[in-house]
Amino acid sequence: GLPAMLSLARLAVVENDYTADFAKAHCDVLKITGPIDISPYTHVEPGVAETVDSPVVLGWIGSGSTVAYLELIGPILQQLAQHHRLQLLVVGATYELSGVEVKCKPWALDEEAADLATCDIGLMPVPDDPWTRGKGGYKLLQYMACGLPVVAHPVGINAQIVEDGSSGFLAADSDTWVQCLTQLCGDADLRRKMGQRGRARVESDYSLISQQPRLLTALKALNADG
Repeated sequence: GLPAMLSLARLAVVENDYTADFAKAHCDVLKITGPIDISPYTHVEPGVAETVDSPVVLGWIGSGSTVAYLELIGPILQQLAQHHRLQLLVVGATYELSGVEVKCKPWALDEEAADLATCDIGLMPVPDDPWTRGKGGYKLLQYMACGLPVVAHPVGINAQIVEDGSSGFLAADSDTWVQCLTQLCGDADLRRKMGQRGRARVESDYSLISQQPRLLTALKALNADG
């Protein structure tokens, strides 16, 4: 099993503290979250492509196996839609929500960055369970690479990627989700500032170019040790 495989390894590369805690009982670990190639990700600054009547676009990217997580915030989005003109863009799955304008788009590798660039806010609702605590938060990194402010449940690595109140919000309950999304939907300048801070954070801490040297150093050390 996995413990036996790890016991044979000299180094395990993991994405978060949850998996690191498991692996380090068997071998040395190196934590590298993501990383993400930021070069394809760009963002249209608020006001450039939108008009007064443009909806605020809430983006979610995933698959058919995770689209059910949107049900965690379905009532929140329905409540929000009563007061704000918004659209939910779902990339990679099919989803419907009464009272909310939903646009679904199949996932395509060469289109995902452009799809997310049409959004204003990135969403990452997740339940708190062993599977999600072991995830790498890649959706958040994609949103932030696009310069989007994010709202996420503070589960697992999410709580480390998102600096609450800086690059987005960590929302543990429904009232907080409503409060955070209401604030973001009504303030394009806040969205822009949070998005810029998120992009800078990804560039410095989670980008492929920033993390390659760490992996290379670790591999060279293993080789040097024989």
